[in-house]
Amino acid sequence: MIEKMIIDADLCIKLGGSDKYGFLYEVLPLVAKKIYMHTHAHSEVMMPYYAVSQLKALVSEGKVELVNESELDAKDRAVYDATYRKLERVMIDPHKPNKNKGETCSLAYAKATGIPYFATDEMNLQPIIDSQLNTGIDDIKCMRIVDIIQMAHDGQIILSRKICKALWIVAGKKKDIFDKEIWPVEG
Repeated sequence: MIEKMIIDADLCIKLGGSDKYGFLYEVLPLVAKKIYMHTHAHSEVMMPYYAVSQLKALVSEGKVELVNESELDAKDRAVYDATYRKLERVMIDPHKPNKNKGETCSLAYAKATGIPYFATDEMNLQPIIDSQLNTGIDDIKCMRIVDIIQMAHDGQIILSRKICKALWIVAGKKKDIFDKEIWPVEG
């Protein structure tokens, strides 16, 4: 289990996409002791209904804390604003100003407050974080669905292979990739 992470809308939508399995509600609290979500990213989770209701329960029970830059002190707010501007140049298209805004707000908040993990399923985000933000001090690492499953495989969190495979499939990923690459059946 990690100490703290901030979560993105895409991860919530993928983990919360099933009426049969409450993966968003059940799995996230296993991964980190303290979970944050920027209010902008939170507002992006509008469907599916199951993701919205699981996220609402996590917030109302205090398992996910909603945050935004308005609550930061002057020093942290300056770091947030500078980080946001730096990311905005490479992540936000002026013609589509809301695309990637949740990620940008979340990463700026994480950098300003020292949150080391960003739970997202964006495959190509880590190179941007490495080139734009990571300097060796308060670095941020993406925590993707595959990383959560790897934590279970390595025994860092308690989730069976069967549950991880169901999580993988609910997240819209291919079953054969799970079986062949992610967590092959030990023969």
